[in-house]
Parts: sequence; structure tokens; C-alpha cells
Amino acid sequence: MKLSPQSQRFFTGLLLGLILVTTIGAFIPLLAQPTTDEVAHHTQVQALAMNTIKSGDRASHNATVLSQANPLPGDLDGYWATDCITELARRGAVVINDLQSPPPPNVELLDLARFYPNEPATWGVVTTMLNRSFPTEAAYGGASAIETALGLSSPVNVLYTYPADYYEPGRAITRGEAVTAIAAKAQLPYVARAQELLEASLEDGDRVPPYALEGTAAMLAEGALVNAENPQLASSFAPISRGEVAALICRASSDEPLKATIDSTQVAFPAELSTQAEPDQEVRGVWLTNIDSEVLFSYEELAAGIQRLKAMNINTLYPVVWNMGYTQYPSAVAERYLGRERRLWPGENPAFETAQGDRDMLQELIELAHAEDMAVIPWFEFGFMAPGDYELHETHPEWFAQRRDGTKDIPMGNEVFTWMNPFHPQTRSLLLQLIGEVLDNYDVEGIQVDDHLGLPVDMGYDPYTVALYEQEHGGTTPPANENDAVWMRWRADKITEFMSEVRSVIDRRQPGALLSVSPNPYPFSYAKYLQDWPTWDADGLLDEIIVQIYRNDVDRFVWELNKPATAAARKRTPTSIGLLSGLKNRPTDIDLLTEQLEAVRDRGFAGVSYFFYQSLWAPGQETMAEREQQFQASFSQTVARP
Repeated sequence: MKLSPQSQRFFTGLLLGLILVTTIGAFIPLLAQPTTDEVAHHTQVQALAMNTIKSGDRASHNATVLSQANPLPGDLDGYWATDCITELARRGAVVINDLQSPPPPNVELLDLARFYPNEPATWGVVTTMLNRSFPTEAAYGGASAIETALGLSSPVNVLYTYPADYYEPGRAITRGEAVTAIAAKAQLPYVARAQELLEASLEDGDRVPPYALEGTAAMLAEGALVNAENPQLASSFAPISRGEVAALICRASSDEPLKATIDSTQVAFPAELSTQAEPDQEVRGVWLTNIDSEVLFSYEELAAGIQRLKAMNINTLYPVVWNMGYTQYPSAVAERYLGRERRLWPGENPAFETAQGDRDMLQELIELAHAEDMAVIPWFEFGFMAPGDYELHETHPEWFAQRRDGTKDIPMGNEVFTWMNPFHPQTRSLLLQLIGEVLDNYDVEGIQVDDHLGLPVDMGYDPYTVALYEQEHGGTTPPANENDAVWMRWRADKITEFMSEVRSVIDRRQPGALLSVSPNPYPFSYAKYLQDWPTWDADGLLDEIIVQIYRNDVDRFVWELNKPATAAARKRTPTSIGLLSGLKNRPTDIDLLTEQLEAVRDRGFAGVSYFFYQSLWAPGQETMAEREQQFQASFSQTVARP
């Protein structure tokens, strides 16, 4: 059928209209799609809303981390530490949006960032900010919960003695806690005169709690102790806000531009300390040995040495009387057990011993020292340790301890030693008789034993000890694991029983004489030598403790001073610190010795004792004149023992 011209135009128009409608309909969905920038923005907002941090507080599951853009907090208007917080935010170091629910995806990015500077800081928030500001590796083995949270790689840090049960990730914390954590994470050095610095610098410096003392002093000395209300207040027990934590972090940083974001008028300034005052009473001791030193080898040397120590205002001498398996004084007990009454030289030297004649070094020393009001406490240095070539190995091999594999030798440097069994009645009797002999025959102020009155932890597998253990454990043999807790405790308790016997001998033979012990720091003393000296002290056996802290840097030295056992001991018993004045060919600089002495005095210990006499006069980087001048300045007055 042929259409009319009008009909053709109608159908053509209809077809074109259908095509136009179809084309427009296909483009409408495309026109509704967002642009590429809008997609990116939406994705970023959504990611920020959903990404969480583990801050450990009540809203940690809602916390968000900064994106790569590190948006700046939008809630800092007028806040006193705005510059600091803003810079930390730029570096991705702040915590944002952890106190609110995630916003919907259409919230603007700027509106999303909230820091909440005035809100209380929890441990979780503080650890997160510190880990972002001072990145570190994993914590050392045995770290506490807070040390682990902060990834502290060494126990030598100002948080080491922070009570473990004080750490709760969700708990709002105090300024003292935050300050200490920041000092530890920033690895700020210990301050030798910490207590003095706090008391001289801060209005409440005498009220800083013990666990925060070292950290607060370190922050103060670093110029990092911030308090916007009153810079010269520690305010250790006051709650701390998130903004205050940020300010402390900025000032503790080694980045100078970041430090500068906090005005110096808001930072405590440390006082300039004057010369440290000398205590009214103090142990000022020196060990006198026959190794690498000739002071004991003649009356003339001894007299000159004591005068030299008197000029230094030393008030206590610890002369060796039991070394390398022999006595250094004429001993009937030694004659009976060892076939010789004395061996003053630290080895075989018949010509030297013959030249000594009938000389009694100990009696000479006592008379010379007492004339100068010095106390004399004979030092049984070797305890149960013995030389490798000891003649008792031939006559009484059953007296000696051994390892599980039967070996007995203990290499130390270029020499080899062994260990007499501290559980065998004959070796115990030998040492008790020697101690009793000194107390009977000499006018002394006491007796001292040291870190050798114990047993290496890998020993105790000799037949006598094994049989004794089996007898007391229903036939069960000692564990193969030398570090088994029950096995260690049993051996340590036997050594404690021996110390009770020493105490009884002293009280019977010379009532009022002191029992002094000079151990390694605990728990090293227990873990390596089964020497549980804190128990000896708690049991009332000891009158004096001198903990050997032979360290060549102030940080580790002060850390050792703060070990719980050492700090607790000084509250019960006069506790001094052994200082290493040097070894042969290894002098200790006088500046280090002076700083260590200052640290000991600052923390209220009873005094110091120097190991050993000869090294007192061996200068380090200083001259001999400078060394003697500094000793004289440190001990300028005569004082009595506590």
C-alpha cells in the first residue's frame, strides 16, 4: 500500500523521535555517575571512617588512623599546643576520631579529623602516639606489659621499675606516668643527681613518686618537662590530657623544629646544682688485695698505703684473707687442712714466702688502721671457689662440685678454677673454722664474704649432692635442667642455711661483729650463682651489704641502683655500692667515678667501696694530680660509718 506524503512524514518523525528517546535514555545513567575526583574523595572518607587503631581505651574499636593525606585535626582552635599537635598530625603521629562512632561516608574530610586535646589520655593513646613518634623494634625478652607495648629493646630504661599492675591500656593516666613513658621511649639518659635536681628545680620536686623520679628528672634535664599552667610543677599525680602528652612528645624529640613548637616559657628549667653535700655518716671503703697490688707485701708498703687512704678520708678497709685457696694470715686451720699456714703471694713463690718470715699481715694492718680510726673487715674473697691446681683435688676429690657431665673446671680469663661443694660438711666446716679463727685471734669489726659464696648454677651433680637431694626427695634424682626452679631453690636454700651458720659463728665468737656481704646485683646473683642474698637480708642475717655494680656508663649504673632488691635492701640494712676504680691496664676515669658516687649519694645509699686499692692511683684520661684532687673534693671531711 502506497502511503500519502503526509503519512510518510508522520512515520518518519515518529521513528526519529524513538531514536532520540533511546539515545538520551542511554546517556542519562552516565550523566548521573560521579567524577573521578568525587570517587577518590568518597573512597578516602570511607577508608578513614572504617580504619581502626588499637588504642586500648573504651572506644578503640571506633578509632581511626590518618590516611596518607594526614588530615589536620579540626578541633584545635585556641588550644595552647596547636602548633605542636598540628605538626605531629602532619607526621602521622596523633590519634584521631577514637572517641566517636565512624561518620557516614558523605562527611567532609576536614570535619572528620578530631584529636580531642582536652580529653584524658589513656595508656593506649599514649603508647600509640609514642610508637608513631619514636619507632622502635620489638621489646627485649622478659619485658613488662608497658615495655612490650612501647617496644623497648633494653631493660635499661626509666620504666623498668614501673609496677607491672599499674599498666592498663584503657586507664586514664597521670602526668608522672606519661612523663616516665616518654622519657623511656625517647631514650633519654639517666640523671646522676636526679632527686637533687628535682628538689632544686621544681616546687613539688620532693613529691614525685619513686617510679616517676628517674623519668621526670630525665625530662627536666632535657628541657622537655612541659606544664602550661606552671612549668615549675611536676604535678605527678594530676591527670594528663591528650594535648599535654603531645606537648611533652614535641619537647622530648631530638627534632629541633618540632621542639620549637612549644614555647620555652611553658617548659621547666633545671636548676644549676652546686657541689653535692657530703653525708654526715658514710661507708668509705677500699678492698685491699694481693693480686695486681703490692700494698700487703711489706709493713712499709702497708703503712704508706694506709696513710694515703687516711688522707682520702677512707674509713673502712676490706683486706683479703682467703684467696686462691689459701689464707693471707698465719692460720693453724690452714696448716691442718692444707699443709701450710699462709700464702700471701697469689701463686707459688717460695722465695717471697720465705722472705716474709713470721710476718702477720693482718695484725699489722689492724694496728695501723685502728690507729687512724679505720674499721677493718677481713674479706674471705674466694668463698667456695678454688684454684684448678689445688692440692685438695688430690686429697679430697669428693669435696668438689661438678656438672652433670662430670666436669669441674671453670675457665676465667687465662686461669682455670674449680668449686668446693657448699653442701659437703667438710668444706662447710673448713670455711666456718677459718672465720671463727679470725674472730678469735684478731680485733676486727666484722667478716665479709662476697659473690663467691655460692655455687655456679650448672653445678651440683656430684655424688654427694645427688645423694642428699634424693634423700630429701623420696629417691628422685635432681632434674637434668640446671635451671629447674625447684632444683635451683633447693640448692639456694642450702647455701642460705650455711649463711645462718656463719651468723651463729660470728655471734658466738665475737658478739657485735658485723656480717658483711658483697654480692652481684640480684637476680643475676641467684640465676648464675644461686646466691639469694635478699633472703639472707630478710632473715636478719646481714649487718652490711655492698652490691658490686661495676659498670662503665652512668645509665646502666643507675639502672642497677634501682633494681628492686637493691632498693629494698637499703631500707632494712646499711647498703653501699661497690665501685670499680679500675683493673690492671683498664683504668676508670675519675669523672665517671665521681658521677657514680653522686648517684649513690643522691639515692640514699650508705656509702661506697672501691675495688681495688692499686687502681685508685691509676689515672684514666685525667692526670694523677687531677685524680687525687677530685677524690679529695669528694671526701673532704672525716665522717663515721653509719
